[in-house]
Amino acid sequence: MYSPSSFQDRLLHLHYCSYGSYSFLKTCFKYDDSLNLFYKLPITDFVKLFPKRDQQRVKNIYHTLSKVRVDHLKLELDMKNIGYVTFFQSDYPTLLKEIYDPPWILYFKGNDRYLAAKYCLSVVGTRHPSTSAYDHMKQVLSPLASFPITIVSGMALGVDTISHELMIREKGYTIAVLAYGLDHLYPVGLRHLKEELGKSQLIVSEYPPYVKPKRWQFPERNRIISGFSAATLVVEAAYKSGSLITSECALQQGRDVFAFPGRISDSVAEGTNRLIQQGAKLILSSEDIIEEYLMRV
Repeated sequence: MYSPSSFQDRLLHLHYCSYGSYSFLKTCFKYDDSLNLFYKLPITDFVKLFPKRDQQRVKNIYHTLSKVRVDHLKLELDMKNIGYVTFFQSDYPTLLKEIYDPPWILYFKGNDRYLAAKYCLSVVGTRHPSTSAYDHMKQVLSPLASFPITIVSGMALGVDTISHELMIREKGYTIAVLAYGLDHLYPVGLRHLKEELGKSQLIVSEYPPYVKPKRWQFPERNRIISGFSAATLVVEAAYKSGSLITSECALQQGRDVFAFPGRISDSVAEGTNRLIQQGAKLILSSEDIIEEYLMRV
């Protein structure tokens, strides 16, 4: 089988040809941390390394590794203006490297200097925010654009979109974490936002560019949103909400959780009010956030 010459190229090659599977690469590292021996295995032995995975899919990965040359792959990424950074490089985001299951590779578009952002705040919330959510977010988040605080969110409808658009409008800093490859877009109505983020800000994904959006990838992505930051702010969230998954990830990662309070009669405030009841920091102004970050200096 064709074998890339360097460790970084082998990591990129294996990651790209395995749909960016974290568990696949983890098994590879357990077998050989140089990632070199795989390329010398016949298909029967290669498949035996992954007994718990779909055997046909493992065979497909093996054949793809034989067909795809890493130099052609790197040229394709370059033509699409897609960069990448591996877990083992010095410019990999510092806080993200500390989580339990960090992405082996981040593919990105935009300003790669944001990868080194020292102060990040993750912002999440419902896809169907209340009429007052925008005003509250503008009041609290807009002043952060004057500080070196980078807003990290998931480029979904609702709170995510508002977060990114506020930072763009205020000439601040923002990172969008996608749950699919950079070649795709979901939902399609966010095309203009994605283009703007890819020019003036930063978009990242743990998946190779060709990977399409799938439902299970969105909860997986949440660990990266929280992993970028020292704290996660939940704006609005129902009692059972995907945003609460992100706050749980933050807590598991040893990070802080902030939350906007809301009226007890509002269903979109039930999740945030519960978080505050359980110990999340109640946020009423931008100063409440800024003082937390100043304490970290």
